[in-house]
Amino acid sequence: MRTPRSSPASAPPAPGLRRPRQARSRATLDRLLTAAAELLAERRFDEATVAELVERAGSSVGAFYARFGSKEALLHEIDERLFEAGRASWKEFLAAERWEGAGAGEILDALVGLLVAKRRERRGLLRALALHSRSNPRSEFARRSTRLNRMLVSRFTRLLLTRRSEIRHPRPEEAIPLAFQIADSVTRDAIVFEESALAPPRSDRGLAASLSRVLRLHLGLEET
Repeated sequence: MRTPRSSPASAPPAPGLRRPRQARSRATLDRLLTAAAELLAERRFDEATVAELVERAGSSVGAFYARFGSKEALLHEIDERLFEAGRASWKEFLAAERWEGAGAGEILDALVGLLVAKRRERRGLLRALALHSRSNPRSEFARRSTRLNRMLVSRFTRLLLTRRSEIRHPRPEEAIPLAFQIADSVTRDAIVFEESALAPPRSDRGLAASLSRVLRLHLGLEET
């Protein structure tokens, strides 16, 4: 969920992307992607124009179309880079050695806090990507999102199951994935889309604290 960065050289190019070979061309591509991420933090993807993008990047419309076949190709490249960065970041965060000596509640609180912080940090960009995925449920956007979520659920579940003795829920193998799903859904709806049916807390800190409390109770980490 950090600023998009270069994906591995072995990664396939996004549809419509002409992968640059020269350092100068790669620098131009990076400026276009950074400018696009900033622009999408301010407005919807369909409202952003190529002219605005290239002006912010200090580039030109010709340079844009020399690299991308369309605006959609640009969005694909941003999504791919964000996916790769997010996968690496979450693997590091959920690594077992990172949490030696920590209890299940501490891990849960940290997960919720990170979801809240990262979704606030990248709210506009995540909204643009999610809306595009919603309108294209069979697209590579949707497939990447599904792969990442499955990885996160699997790693989070394995990590908390090593603290099984702390969890009083009778079926932790079912309860832990549901806890992640609740955290994912609530933070997405409350922050990225601001669609929560309930009145949200006044601050992200309040949201994280309330959500952590609910999930602790769900897993049986605290008494009701």
